Amino acid sequence: MIKHLLRTLKRKFRGYWLAFARLQYRMRGVAFLDAIQTESFLDGHRISSHPADTFTLPETVDLGQPTKRYYPAEQTANQTVSVWLHEASAGVAKQYPYGSIQIGRKLLCLDVNTDDFHRNLFPPIKRTALFAPTLMAPWSHYLDGAIWGGYYDFVFLVAAKLCRFKEALPESEFKAAFVSYPLFGTSYERDFLDLLGVSTGQVVDSRTTNVTFERCVLANTGHWFYPNKADIFALRKYVLAQVPPIDEPRKRIYISRSGRRRILNESAVTALLQNYGFEIIEDIPRSVTEQVRIYQNAEFIIGPHGASFSNIVWCQPGTQLFEIFAPTYTPGFFRYLAHTLGLGYSAYYHGPAGTGDWSLGLEDDIEVSIAELELCMKNWLPVATP
Repeated sequence: MIKHLLRTLKRKFRGYWLAFARLQYRMRGVAFLDAIQTESFLDGHRISSHPADTFTLPETVDLGQPTKRYYPAEQTANQTVSVWLHEASAGVAKQYPYGSIQIGRKLLCLDVNTDDFHRNLFPPIKRTALFAPTLMAPWSHYLDGAIWGGYYDFVFLVAAKLCRFKEALPESEFKAAFVSYPLFGTSYERDFLDLLGVSTGQVVDSRTTNVTFERCVLANTGHWFYPNKADIFALRKYVLAQVPPIDEPRKRIYISRSGRRRILNESAVTALLQNYGFEIIEDIPRSVTEQVRIYQNAEFIIGPHGASFSNIVWCQPGTQLFEIFAPTYTPGFFRYLAHTLGLGYSAYYHGPAGTGDWSLGLEDDIEVSIAELELCMKNWLPVATP
């Protein structure tokens, strides 16, 4: 309860400070564009575009208790995603430390919002100057480790955009351009950049380096929960080209999770799953190539909701994903991703659904009923040999 209260107070304070910061800049004539205004402003500079996908997500019910519904059937759509190339004279355009671009007096919103703008102002940030003829700016949020900064965010909000740049630009231009954003500073970031052909010398951290440029290549995020299909399949295209599959029997795997959203009675869960032939994958550091191969070779995947399931993008069609939640936090990222990739999808949480603000349940740990899980397993894997 105290943790939730502190998080709410922090959010309110952040909102007040953001409003004050925006007021100061508006008084100087800076216009904070929203996503629609940004796309309208850049319309004449568009070099590629993928239209929104419309789709129907089927109902998801409990495998052992069909009257318990986790998600209703849903007909919805994601968003159009684009790449723009803007020619900009020195001094007319600039990049802020948090990664966003200002052109003239217009501050662009190419990702989810411009809420991180206020963090550029205090304390003042000193940055090394660097000139680049072409700048690719794929991300404009600071990393806080709670909302932004995880593996999912990097894969679908950064790496996917770099794939979009690769599709839109000649290879020589892609290799010559600099890439600047608030770096995640993780081993998986460097692994992905290597797999996508982005050299170490091309990448700078916008928090420490002020890149001036003659032109910038930009892309929008689109829908946070439901990435555009073009991005999903571009990721598969470029990464799987570097990680060929291994000819081995496919496995049933349980993905363990440490940190937040752990399964509290995990030892009992894994003991049950091992009776159904599941291999336990411990939550330890692995290269992206190792993660790709684990998921490429999976037949059935079970585990608590977490960023590791971003890796289902590498799965073979027909792979089954069983996602375990806390009832207070049940986002549909991977339900959508499984549907898009032609995977089977099931879900589970113990007890009734939570109510209220989903962000307050973001870190909640998970309790599993072994009897309920076993009933699911019996219905899901009727021919399994214990």
